[in-house]
Formats: sequence, structure tokens, C-alpha cells
Amino acid sequence: FLRNVMIYFDMETKRRVVDNVLTRLKPGGTLFIGHAETLQNVSDRVQLVKPTIYRLLAHT
Repeated sequence: FLRNVMIYFDMETKRRVVDNVLTRLKPGGTLFIGHAETLQNVSDRVQLVKPTIYRLLAHT
């Protein structure tokens, strides 16, 4: 879970934080974020499953 934290970061910091988290997820792993947050334009390594729920793509 990464909830209600990234809303305070600039875009570059968001990208670094998300990339760091994603390196620890297994391919197909799930990341939950807060309702006020989005990974749109932050990472292309994930696929939106439902609002606030992303899945790490297998090829990353």
C-alpha cells in the first residue's frame, strides 16, 4: 500500500518513489494507492486494474 503520501511530492519524486516500490514487487504484483493519487504519467510499468489499484506488468 502506498496511500496518501504521493500527493505531497513533485512529479520527479513520485516517479522515483514508485520506481523504487515497483522494483520490490513481483511481476503481476498489486499496488494500492490512495483515492487522491494516480500513477498516470508517473509509471508505464503498471496497468490500472480499478481506481487506486495497479498491477505490475510482467515485462518490467
